[in-house]
Amino acid sequence: MRRTKQGAEETRDCILAVAERLFLEHGVVEVSLEQIACAAGFTRGAVHWHFQNKQGLLLALLDRMGGPLAELESQLEVDETLDPLEELLATTAAKLSDLQMDPKRKRLASYLVNFAMVEAPERQHDFDRRLRSSLRAIFRQAEKRGRLAPHWQPETAALAFCGMMHGLVHQWLTGETEFDVAGDVAAAMRAFVISLSAGKPPG
Repeated sequence: MRRTKQGAEETRDCILAVAERLFLEHGVVEVSLEQIACAAGFTRGAVHWHFQNKQGLLLALLDRMGGPLAELESQLEVDETLDPLEELLATTAAKLSDLQMDPKRKRLASYLVNFAMVEAPERQHDFDRRLRSSLRAIFRQAEKRGRLAPHWQPETAALAFCGMMHGLVHQWLTGETEFDVAGDVAAAMRAFVISLSAGKPPG
């Protein structure tokens, strides 16, 4: 049973990785489920079994966008030598840099965000809730290690950080505002996190 479950997860991850690559290369609209299945080396039935349809595949890719913060949450639980605030800044800065340096990745991220807001708003809300949950856990670790200023609570810090990041990144992805996401947004988040910190400001 364990091997079967592991095999299913590996198949799902493979299909997602291939779909992301094809979407980046050709655009979401131009890629069919048949093309994804063929490139991944599986049948179309396998794609349907894991994702039901193209919408399900797109939403699964949206879920992966929150992966870095979830991974950081897990790392902080097992490694007490890490500074939660410094790691949070490093993780978000790396993600923003990836988006800015790769126009195709930015275009895909923009498509996924807009698609979820229009076609699956509840899934977008679920994504936001999970993002806040990861941030809340990260700020709890900061509080536990004496790095969160006493006038901040993990819940309010997570809410404020998520709101600022979501608003600025969404504006940038949708082209509503012209600014340097890797520079301006990263600097804004750094200034905000410094205001949250107790003791030495994060690097």
